Amino acid sequence: MTDASRTTSRPRRVFVVGCEEPSHRALFKALESTCDVQLLAPRLSWRGWLPRLGRRRRQPCDLPRGAFSRHRWLVSLLAPVVKRRLRDAYGKADALIITDPYFWPLANHYRSLSSVVAYHVCDDYAAYPYVRLDQEKDLVRHADLIIPVSRRLAEVLHARYGLEDSHVQIIPNGIPASWVPTEAPVERPGPSPPRPLPPGDLVPADFRPLIGIVGVIGSRIDLLPIVAAHDALPQLRWLFVGPVRRQVPGLARLMGSPRCRFLGAIPYEQLQPYFSTLDAAVLPLTDDDINPCSSPVRFFSQLPTGQPIVYTGTCAQITETPQLAYHCGDGQALAATLESLAAAHFQDGRAQERHRFALDCTWDRRAAALAEALSRVLEARNNNAPPHQTSFPARLDAWSDLAQREDA
Repeated sequence: MTDASRTTSRPRRVFVVGCEEPSHRALFKALESTCDVQLLAPRLSWRGWLPRLGRRRRQPCDLPRGAFSRHRWLVSLLAPVVKRRLRDAYGKADALIITDPYFWPLANHYRSLSSVVAYHVCDDYAAYPYVRLDQEKDLVRHADLIIPVSRRLAEVLHARYGLEDSHVQIIPNGIPASWVPTEAPVERPGPSPPRPLPPGDLVPADFRPLIGIVGVIGSRIDLLPIVAAHDALPQLRWLFVGPVRRQVPGLARLMGSPRCRFLGAIPYEQLQPYFSTLDAAVLPLTDDDINPCSSPVRFFSQLPTGQPIVYTGTCAQITETPQLAYHCGDGQALAATLESLAAAHFQDGRAQERHRFALDCTWDRRAAALAEALSRVLEARNNNAPPHQTSFPARLDAWSDLAQREDA
């Protein structure tokens, strides 16, 4: 391939639809360094059923309710009007990235918006009762590129829908480059230097040693191992950063403890000081829900400053890098692990390894991998040839390549 062909196959304009999660916003913000990224945000209203006179290019796009309906007959009926209004409002792009099965018609009925359609998959939607898997099946079937965030999720989609003829690129979640210190942390014998305090006076300076749980508390979180460790290790202090979405077992016990602080919701962009202030981090995951297939942002966010990471429950992606985090099967194992780490002043000899791994996990690196994957599919489309297909285990997997380099 010549340099000229590489340049022309690069996506110059990319549409994104369904960009609501902080991880989505961070990834596509980083993608802006290589191409023009535009969020598609059409308004679904009854006004959309009224005829429009003239062409109002780049104006707010009103679509009739039902444009993304689960009823295929209604989507087909509205397709000519919807397609024309989307083209009038947004024009055409080299690639369209869909992040939610709700927008499945974009991959089929309205795909004239772009040369390439990609499906960025963050979760196993079988765990979501409001998501219809037949819509995701249509989306997967018509997309040119499938982008799951983990190898386990790719395997699940492969078994569920049969992706032999699809192009798959695994791109895990990541972290802002600004969160990764320039210099790797240094571990020395004896007590480690005091960690920096978070903003304000939310946590007293003597509230140490500090164990942190950062992220949403909801159905994916199991606090009972935390309760067991809390009761077994009275010398530890606990910091919870994130909104409480559900009253899970053990929450009331922890909220009533003077050795725990709950700070509530804090914007994603402002979380870095809270990750860096911890002596150790715990990810109290469950064994079910979407956790086995997930790519936890809270895991990557804890890597840059090198503190020990401990997790419970099941997450296949974290398991792939056992040198970075300790797995505990229950509360007793969690208490034993934290007690051992405390005796070593929370220095386990792996801080530099975590920092080194984090350098390759920035959103900039993830966006570069995404742009390269889009380029390959776009090049094949421009050349009127199908994308290069391989068997599933041999497909490009940036995460596994990185994990293997760390093991070497």
